[in-house]
Amino acid sequence: MKDAWDWEEEDIELLIQNGVQESLTLEYKRCESLDKRNPNRKKDLSKDVSAFANSAGGVIVYGVIETNHLPTGIDSGYDPKDITREWLEQIINSSIQRRIDDVRIKQIELKKSNSDHVIYVVSIPQSKRAPHMAEDHIFYKRFNYQSMPMEEYEVRDVANRTDGPDLSLQFFFESNTVNIEYEEDKELSKPITLYTVITNESLAPAMYYIVRFFFDKKLTVINSGDFIFQSEQTLQIGDIAFVVNLYSKNYSIPGAMPVWQGVRFNVCDPHFQIAVPRVNSDMSYALAWSVDSLGMQQKIKAAILTVSNNQAKILNV
Repeated sequence: MKDAWDWEEEDIELLIQNGVQESLTLEYKRCESLDKRNPNRKKDLSKDVSAFANSAGGVIVYGVIETNHLPTGIDSGYDPKDITREWLEQIINSSIQRRIDDVRIKQIELKKSNSDHVIYVVSIPQSKRAPHMAEDHIFYKRFNYQSMPMEEYEVRDVANRTDGPDLSLQFFFESNTVNIEYEEDKELSKPITLYTVITNESLAPAMYYIVRFFFDKKLTVINSGDFIFQSEQTLQIGDIAFVVNLYSKNYSIPGAMPVWQGVRFNVCDPHFQIAVPRVNSDMSYALAWSVDSLGMQQKIKAAILTVSNNQAKILNV
């Protein structure tokens, strides 16, 4: 699995091929959204980036065409001598108060579709110094694919964000892609190890928390460690509804260690092992996680496990 700041042109193409829809944490923008000569574009940039930081964080891809919130193609791209990474960084830092820490901007060269041009991926963390005010002196949030003004009580709630833990989970393989192997006359692959880790970005430790993992029903969970199967559910990712199996576990002291800031550890021991059905075409499978803890809102994130030419990789949604 790649983080957004490591994406290349082929990863953007994968988002398009898989129809990964815009969401609370993902937005696509055409090239016209960045224009040095149009002051309204600078205001929009300030509004959109601050909205992500004030909400759950996320990724804005500048240079992708979308229709009805679905990516349909890579746009013409930017001349890197005109719209530069430094210009983007300068506008973000100068037009948003307070400054947002750890915004990352990735310049992606278009080697296939339009050489000598680039697109940009802006990764915005959920900010611990929120709320952040846009250039028009308004506080924004993400809501229904848009950047919307925040209510007064929402501004106060975000200002108190650091009072509780901020847990996140992550799926990953041992390497970015893994080989899928099948035994002769077997309809399922050999077991694939899926790693899951938890982190806390807040100074407040998580003393009690509930972790849930959702696996596409088409996948076979061979080993779930100490996680218990709960039920079959429906998970919506973009326009596609996946049937998934839910596994969960409750953690509390003294049986489990608190999750402190900066600590990263496995939540399933032994690790999950899954098997992929034998198919003759490329396939995509749903994965997701949720986490609850005292002092924080429930956090839910989805991912797609893609299989192509007997190679599997995980793509965050």
